[in-house]
Amino acid sequence: MRFDPSVLVPDPEHRRIILDILGAALEAVDPGRAVAGRLRLADGRLLVDGDGLAVPGRVDILAIGKAAPAMARAAAAVLGPHTARVLVISDHTEDVPAGGRLIVADHPYPGDRSLAAGEAALAFAADVAPSDRLLVLVSGGGSALVERPADDLTLHDLAATHRALMDRGVPIHDLNLVRRHLSRVKNGGIARAHGRPLVTLLISDVVDGPSSDIASGPTLADGTTPADALAVVERSEAAVPEEVVAYLASAPPPEPVDPGPWRVVADGTRAAEAAAARARELELEATVATTSLRGEARVEGPRVCRDPAPGVTVFAGETTVHVVGDGVGGRNQEAALAAAVELEGSSTIFAAFGTDGVDGPTDAAGAIVDGATVARGRDAGLDPLRCLARNDSHRFLRASGDLLVTGPTGTNVGDLWLVWHPD
Repeated sequence: MRFDPSVLVPDPEHRRIILDILGAALEAVDPGRAVAGRLRLADGRLLVDGDGLAVPGRVDILAIGKAAPAMARAAAAVLGPHTARVLVISDHTEDVPAGGRLIVADHPYPGDRSLAAGEAALAFAADVAPSDRLLVLVSGGGSALVERPADDLTLHDLAATHRALMDRGVPIHDLNLVRRHLSRVKNGGIARAHGRPLVTLLISDVVDGPSSDIASGPTLADGTTPADALAVVERSEAAVPEEVVAYLASAPPPEPVDPGPWRVVADGTRAAEAAAARARELELEATVATTSLRGEARVEGPRVCRDPAPGVTVFAGETTVHVVGDGVGGRNQEAALAAAVELEGSSTIFAAFGTDGVDGPTDAAGAIVDGATVARGRDAGLDPLRCLARNDSHRFLRASGDLLVTGPTGTNVGDLWLVWHPD
């Protein structure tokens, strides 16, 4: 992913360096390279890190998530003429292997296109020829992109539950737990539809959670029950539909599945380490503070900027936003605006970046803020604290010239934050 330095605002040299570091992080988690480096077809076996399944015939590819097109292209290149059918489901248009089908579905909330994608994915998995194998490629975003509601639930029930839990700031692990039990696709649903072992490669946007959290586990069941999901809803006090509560209270535990071999091929840790390595190549001190960043965005942004260590400090993970206002923004923009208030008058620079290139329902991936961000926004007639109170970070950061806009990057390993103290 190349960043355009022509859109930079004041302090362009420091910001060019930050974009260079973020670019190195993205390159390290490039979906195509991640798949090509781990997948092999040798001696009649489909292998991932040496573990795999015999392939009497050919291999069908089902790719789901924001990184799905690039993952599918890499897999098809590895498999060559042994590639059979290809179905790619993502949130944007991108080239897919020759003869493959692309479905662009809804994100960040499931919609009618997600429902169609869910039906297509289940049918695809069920229709693999007896002599063929199924390779499933999973990346972040799949929770919304591919859906089929359980029993008598509707897409509206699922979408309302998703919004209610997000608005309450429910951690992504708990949010995914609930979504898994409201769906026929998630929590091993694709593996159940297939009915026999398959191979799964995953790019993770999950923080300290099991791999079944990635896209809500279409091939990996998590071992939880509907009662566990109901407990999350009750703790959150979120206003979810009554039909959802009734379903979770009565649904039986899901049937176990045998997913076959699977591996996580890229994640936030790899991105963070690559960012720090690039900073050192640029002769900056650099450390990775954590790859488990969590918490409320407006709290964590200022916190990581207090008493910064010299050089660049890298954080990876995913925060949450408790929505109380009617503004527009995302977790990285909210963290950046809150950090800008903390940094007013300081020489420290803070960058918050969603590695998928999308932060909330906006055109931005995040923001790069500095000690003059607040002053620039005030010069445009905006108050940072009022914007924070309304969850309106996008408007302020657009006015201050600090938004980071990349467009979809084709990968998704959570969020990456940089704190650079040049002194």
